[in-house]
Amino acid sequence: MKTIKYPIKEVNIGEIPNNKLLGIGISRNQRDLCRKAIESYGLLMPIVAVEKPGGPMTVLKGDKELTVLKDMSVQKADVFVATMKNKDDVGKVILLLASLNKEMNHISEGLILKEIIDSGNYNQKSLSAQLAKSESWISKRLSLAQRLSDSVTAMVLQNELGPSVAQNIARIPKNRQHEFAMNIRRQGIPKVQVEKLVSSYLSEDTSESFRDTIIGNPSLASGFIREIAARKVTAKPDAAAKFEGVLRLLLRLIAELEVFFAKLERNQISKYSDLIGAVKSSAAGLIALIGSVSPGKLTEERTGAGNDKD
Repeated sequence: MKTIKYPIKEVNIGEIPNNKLLGIGISRNQRDLCRKAIESYGLLMPIVAVEKPGGPMTVLKGDKELTVLKDMSVQKADVFVATMKNKDDVGKVILLLASLNKEMNHISEGLILKEIIDSGNYNQKSLSAQLAKSESWISKRLSLAQRLSDSVTAMVLQNELGPSVAQNIARIPKNRQHEFAMNIRRQGIPKVQVEKLVSSYLSEDTSESFRDTIIGNPSLASGFIREIAARKVTAKPDAAAKFEGVLRLLLRLIAELEVFFAKLERNQISKYSDLIGAVKSSAAGLIALIGSVSPGKLTEERTGAGNDKD
């Protein structure tokens, strides 16, 4: 009978560098909750790291816990330490562990995949098999990482920019990403508004001058977008369009009433005699009104008016 033991080692916490890819998108609130949990119950979620010959350890899982332990001035802790011969296996294991716990964002996944692909030892098909992911999943994550400019990627890795915001920035041309990222960060534009700005930038109806405003002064552009949206909400529908809509609605209601009259028994219909009588009276008045303003009637009136002038 085989026994598998955890490769646990007591490690000097200060000697393990943080893994920036795993730290992307971790908020201060998440770190605070993690600290409270450690203070109350100890290290519930273990740190998993890998030893590399001639170099420092690399964190595979638990970068948040590692950061909190450092903030708490903890010197040593038990860490699960694995040994891997191929450095590309590090990225694969990170993705596998993250996938099991559903704890990594798309940007992080894409950047790790890009690093593995760039090594030249794997392609998208082989990675798909290794990670038990579809080639479409691999392609989407890679595309997201490849569309980001190097400077914006660096901002994400330094936690200066959130991953969800970066995903939206990746949709605009690379040569405009850095300026836009710096301006939305400087002006404190929320991620919901960033998405609207990017969508407006990509719209075919947007002029180049307004695109420049979106990039150079996103706060001002956001004001314009909100104003336009408010006008659309308060704008009254065109009278002719409203008239046509009411007529079409009436036709649909008449068709539905015809079905009910065909299906219901006479004794069932008689229960609604008063209501049906009111509908009949209103319908008669409507028919008379339609007759008075019918196209033929209006033509006759115009012809008669012309003859009077003669």
